[in-house]
Amino acid sequence: MSDCYSPACWSDRGGRGRIGYNGRRGGAERKPVDMQPNMKLADLMYGHGSKFMCSLSGRFDPEKFPDAPPIQICEMKCGCWIVADGNNRVGLILKKNPEATIADIPERLLATARFGQWDAEMMDWWNPCAKSFREVMGKRGKKTPAPKNCIYGIIERDGEGKFIASTHGMKKGVALSASGSTPDEAKRLLEAKLKIMLESESVSLVLTAVTPLEDHQCSLFRPAEN
Repeated sequence: MSDCYSPACWSDRGGRGRIGYNGRRGGAERKPVDMQPNMKLADLMYGHGSKFMCSLSGRFDPEKFPDAPPIQICEMKCGCWIVADGNNRVGLILKKNPEATIADIPERLLATARFGQWDAEMMDWWNPCAKSFREVMGKRGKKTPAPKNCIYGIIERDGEGKFIASTHGMKKGVALSASGSTPDEAKRLLEAKLKIMLESESVSLVLTAVTPLEDHQCSLFRPAEN
């Protein structure tokens, strides 16, 4: 895996960061997505989950830390590209320039790996519903405050695609749950049960997802406009 994080692995057919192959994996044919210098960083998948976090501040200055490891961008099975290492630096670039592209990363700090040449299974376990930088950064500062006297619970999706919402009831030893075909339906059914138990016409329910509630959505790679 380490030899894929070297300039020799950046290209099979020439060109900075360009990767090409016949697209066959176990007999299946799929269309490769070449990493071009004008690919927008915002369309890369964020490697740290659905909530954007950046521990760096200021301006991205590659000369300040000349010995920093490369930003590792790896190809997913679906053809998307995900930042396996260097999410903070990519986030720092995008905070200053949302239209930044691959070309904004110095060659010596860019390393890529094709699907099958890195631990994609570990990433799937850690981040099973990868979202683009564009999406996770767009949600910053948009958290709606919870209403007063709300009831907290959790919601998850099971292996069959059903959504299960649950919460500990207001009465000792009572736990309520409800399932539905969508997150909203599961929440609505659980609220209805809580209203009956509490003998109340109104219930404020806040659910925290403990598993991804949706599948990974591939990014539409958009080149930078001239």
